[in-house]
Amino acid sequence: MKVQVSTESNKYFTAYFDVDLCLFEICWQEESSDMTDDDYKESMGKVIQLMLDNDYLPLLQYQLLDNRSNLFTMSPELQEWQSEHIGKQVVEAIGDYPKTAFIQSEDFITQLSFEQTMEETGETSGLVRYFDNELDAKAWLLDVADSTV
Repeated sequence: MKVQVSTESNKYFTAYFDVDLCLFEICWQEESSDMTDDDYKESMGKVIQLMLDNDYLPLLQYQLLDNRSNLFTMSPELQEWQSEHIGKQVVEAIGDYPKTAFIQSEDFITQLSFEQTMEETGETSGLVRYFDNELDAKAWLLDVADSTV
């Protein structure tokens, strides 16, 4: 069962949680170019709260973060906020960092800011990989040999 965990009014990204696969997915929209740090905090805060309210966060094992249309660059301050307020809650809920596949942004600066954010946690070694397409990302993420996910 796949449920949307982002609000309908969020124009920057759509987030889902697949209860059967224990998979969190986020798909960024081009409107993310207009996103501010405060918009990011509010939107991600709502996602985490929905995940907590529905008891999805403790189930989380995998993340698929589709950044192909992401045009939002995280400032160093926001990277710290992300680590402290989002990453820390996830690790506390599940005891480790979830296996995470990024589908890379074509925007170099945006991609670099997300990679720096992941490095900030220091707990992601071997659990994070970057891909150019969804099929390869899901195959690695879910250990599917034939890429028919």
